[in-house]
Formats: sequence, C-alpha cells, structure tokens
Amino acid sequence: MIAASYDPAVPDRAVLEPALVQLNRREGPPLRRIGVTAVQAGDGVTSLSRQLAGLYARRDLDVVLIEANWAKPTLAAAYGLAGKPGFADIVVGAAAPLDGVHPVADGFHVVPAGTAAAIREAGLDDARVEAFLGLVDQRYHLAILDCAPIGQIGDTAALGPLVDGFVVVVGAERTRRVVAEQAMRDLDAAGGTALGVVLNRTRRPIPDWLYRRLG
Repeated sequence: MIAASYDPAVPDRAVLEPALVQLNRREGPPLRRIGVTAVQAGDGVTSLSRQLAGLYARRDLDVVLIEANWAKPTLAAAYGLAGKPGFADIVVGAAAPLDGVHPVADGFHVVPAGTAAAIREAGLDDARVEAFLGLVDQRYHLAILDCAPIGQIGDTAALGPLVDGFVVVVGAERTRRVVAEQAMRDLDAAGGTALGVVLNRTRRPIPDWLYRRLG
C-alpha cells in the first residue's frame, strides 16, 4: 500500500521513488492500469500523474499517460499536442486507437483528452474505453490514467472497474478529514480500489486516520 507526502512545487524523486517501489511490491499480479484521482479538484493529480509516468519510463518500461479528466484537459498544452487526437477521439471513433497515442520521450507516450468536439460527444462509460485499454495492455507495460476528482462520481464510477486501483491525492492544507473520509467511501461505493494515498503540498507524515482507512 502506497502512502507518501509530496509537494508538487518541489518535485522530489526521493519521495516518489519509494512510493513507486511500494506500488510494485504489492501482492498479486503486476499493475497494468493505475488511476490517479483526488478528493477535490486542484489537489495536483496531473502533476503527480506526469511524474509517476516519467519515473516508470525511466525504469525502461513503456508507459502511457492517459488523460481521463475531460473537464479540465491540460496534457495537450503541456506536451505540445494541441489539436492532436486523443482519448475522446478514440472513444467516439473519430481516430484510430494508435493515432491518439503520441510519443513524447523514450518509453513515454501521452494520450491527451482529445479535441473539443470529441470531448463533448464522448463518455467514459462507452464500451470503446475498455477496448482501448485492452489494446494498451497489449502494447505497453503500464497505463497511468489522470482522472477527475472522486466527487465527479460518474467519471470515477465508470473507470473504477477498468483500472487495477487508484492512487488518491489528498490536499494537506485544504481538505477536512470528514471530506476525505467521505471521498474514500464514495470511491469504494463506485467500485474503485484505493492503492494508497499521497498527501499533497506537505512534508508532514501521513496521519494515523488515513493509514487506518487504507489498512
């Protein structure tokens, strides 16, 4: 079970590398699809997703970072992929699956949210989402899905059965305990599995109540 404190303003491999090791040491089959979500919007999901994907790629794995938060897409701008087809285009059939996967570094590929027209039409509950992830499994070692916050329960519920589990980001200085606990219950109810928690924008230890919730 992963548990770590992390400050996205100061990217620190000394923090993220042990978290990655914890994910790899979990019992059961190797993880192939990891969702990254948060208790609230603005907790740093995309930042953590990008850095986790990059760390895996530097371990000589072929990794795909998939933008599954279509409400506020940012990956196209971050990687110079503006106007390129992405996840939503694949889901609605406007692009062939591999046309939406873009190499950005050795072993590191990005699937942005997609074009605005496709995003308006697509839904994460479409059967083509699962079909695309199955194709990703065949061609890549790992998929990291940059997901919407748990509160956007429709998106989380749709992806819950399709990923091996979620890393949940909790904003340390802005999230009340009762809100975080409810979010974790909502994730369970949606069929999602919590692989662990990252306490964001702090170097404080993970609180005991969060450890107990994960145990």
